[in-house]
Parts: sequence; C-alpha cells; structure tokens
Amino acid sequence: MAKFTISGFYDEVSGDLNTQIAEIKKLGESYLCPRTVNGKSIADFTAEEFKRDIKPILDKEGIKFSSIGSPIGKVNIDDEAGFEKQKKQLKELVGIAKMMDCKYIRAFSFFYGDKDPDSCFDTVLAKTKQFMEIIKGSGVKFMHENEKFIYGDVPERVLKLYNAINDEDFVLCFDASNYVQCDVKPNEAFDMLKDYTVYYHIKDCSKYKVEVPVGTGEGCYDYIFAQLKERNYEGFVTMEPHTWKYAIFKLPVYCIPFMPLIKKDYFKAFRGVDKAMHVCPLRKVSRQTVFEWQYNNLKKLIEG
Repeated sequence: MAKFTISGFYDEVSGDLNTQIAEIKKLGESYLCPRTVNGKSIADFTAEEFKRDIKPILDKEGIKFSSIGSPIGKVNIDDEAGFEKQKKQLKELVGIAKMMDCKYIRAFSFFYGDKDPDSCFDTVLAKTKQFMEIIKGSGVKFMHENEKFIYGDVPERVLKLYNAINDEDFVLCFDASNYVQCDVKPNEAFDMLKDYTVYYHIKDCSKYKVEVPVGTGEGCYDYIFAQLKERNYEGFVTMEPHTWKYAIFKLPVYCIPFMPLIKKDYFKAFRGVDKAMHVCPLRKVSRQTVFEWQYNNLKKLIEG
C-alpha cells in the first residue's frame, strides 16, 4: 500500500520560521522543506550557525526536514565564481542535513543561458561529479529537480545525466509543473522517469504556464497519483505551489488599466483559479489561504 508523507515549502506562506511552524502544526503535519528561513536562504547558513540559531527551535517544536530546498546547481554553466561558492555552500548543507537526519538535498543541473543545452553536457557532468564528491560518504543524497532553463529541464536530458552519473547517491525529484512550463506532458515524463524518481514536488500549472492549485491545471495529477498508488510508492510529496503569485498579483492584474492585456496569461490563469476555487474575482486571497488550498487538494488526491 502506498504511503504518502506530506511536506512543504512553507516559506510560501511566510519567510518567518515561527510562522512556518505554526502553519505546519495547523495542518497537523511535521515535515518542512526549508528554502528561506527567517528571510535567509538555507544555503547561506553555515552548519554552525544553523545548529546555534535554528535547530533548537525545530527540535523544540518537533519539526523534521523532508529534504533541503537548496539552490545548488541553479547557477549559469559558465559562472565559475558562482560554482565555487556553491561547492562551499553544499559542504555546509551536508552538515545541516546530517544534523537534521535529512536524507536529501534538492539540486539542479545548471542554467544553459543562450547555449544549446546538449552542447553543455560534458561540463554539466563534470561539475555535477564535483558536487557528488562533496556528498560522498555522508549518507545524504543529491536530489536532482527538473527546472526550466537548466540542462535537466526535459526528461530525456534528466535520464541522460542520471545514467552518466551512475551513482546511488544521485536521485531524482519530479516536478510536473516545471515540465508543463517546458512543453512536456507530465504523464509522459512520469512514465519515463518513474523507476528512478524517489521524491515528488506537488505543483500544478495552467496551459498559460502560470501556477495554479494542484489538480486544476495540466499536471496530470490524477494519473500520477493513480500510478503512485499502483506502484505502492512510499515517500514524500512536498507542496511547492507557487500560487503566492495569485495571492499577490491577482488584484493588480485585474484592476490596473490595461493589465489584463499586458499580463494576459496571468489574467486567464487567475480567472481559472477563481472559477475552480469558487472565489469572487475581486476578493483578495492571502498567501496562507492559497497554500491551504494546495494542502486540501493534495489530501483529496491522496485519499481519492
């Protein structure tokens, strides 16, 4: 039987750690995927700073990490200074992950910019192997997420990199919304990568390439969850909805003259959210509310 453990990027509610913890407890959950903690990127903490300033709070409240939402690998393929900085950050993040008994550090495979991504493969592989050397023997896994405009933004290149690395500590995280934004059908990507994926980010996207509550977009989540249940998946489903955009930009897009034309994709996507979630167009909705929509829709997918 499948067993889904819910986690989330609770910084989409607030960058304040205490507010994040309050929301986790309100939802009856206990796992966090840290990305921004008290206004600071998790990658900008040293292990010592984290141990001193953050871990005691988490321990007191019984909060655990599902994965670390790092930006490692989210740097231009030619940015050598950025790459060197990220190697130092990754070393600290490994220490934080071990401290929190956390198995995964989320990472990426470099922005290709104006280059042909296929021409970047050798460099991507060499640099990723340097990241792998840092985590080697730590018990922590380097978890690659597909993201638009990085080398691994389509499933064929994800699989090519996975096979070339050929290391049990290199695993895959699947994000359906990011595939939609790259004109990839998520059900097809799922079928291609399901045997290698250990972790799922729950984010949905409209046909206008604007994020929407899970189950209301093009993410093929009915198919994905049916398949996960059939495969007896046991692992994390981590909310990363990005629907804070709806909460923040909805009224400006609706009410500022000409904005429905200037931001027509946002306008069409937001109207779709209004209809799907039965919200009056001129009603202001908080970041907390849209995050809880994600949670409730995810629970329906799990239970359905």
